[in-house]
Amino acid sequence: MATYVITEACIGVKDATCVDVCPAACIHTTPDAPQYYIDPDVCIACEQCVIVCPVKAIYLDDEVPAHLTQYIEINADFFRENKETARPLTLDQANAMLEAARRYVSEAAVEAAIAVVGPSGELIASFETPGVAPEMVQRALDKAYTAACLQVATHQLSRGATTRLNADGRFVQERLIEQGGGYPAVDGADTVGAIGVAGTPSAQTDLQCCLAGLSALRPSGH
Repeated sequence: MATYVITEACIGVKDATCVDVCPAACIHTTPDAPQYYIDPDVCIACEQCVIVCPVKAIYLDDEVPAHLTQYIEINADFFRENKETARPLTLDQANAMLEAARRYVSEAAVEAAIAVVGPSGELIASFETPGVAPEMVQRALDKAYTAACLQVATHQLSRGATTRLNADGRFVQERLIEQGGGYPAVDGADTVGAIGVAGTPSAQTDLQCCLAGLSALRPSGH
């Protein structure tokens, strides 16, 4: 799929506005690096960084001017050298997230389906209250799948973001959902899994249940 690339005009400027608006948290740098860089494995091509860049340094990788094409590899090389691979959620962590989310559901007295997945969207643990609609079980799983694969909270996806993704085999297109209630579990800059919630009375309640589940990771430093 297409990804954005930060090019020469950023050097020496390092304006962080792009970082603030990026829903995928895929723009990074180091103190001694001359510019910001976009992780091609994480970018969802939402265009937010392009809109705010004050020096017009950002292009889609297939639209980079010929004299700047080396920045495609420069961006990718930065992450090859600086990105550490975090370990995926363990079963114990997933169950702790699930238990925290279940407590929230119980205290709120609402029906819900909850799913916790690994970094590729594979199911680790799930729960549904007895009265939840059956279709909500799959929706919770698909929300978690979306959050894990796109590495962004589903309520933060720009309208139409999932339909702009190329069918390159990286994602199961039919499972991508832009509805709120999916949230990635993050270790540093890495997405190690996700939680998805569906079936509560509102998208805000879905989101709060996700956050309750994620709170179970805080004692571990996540």
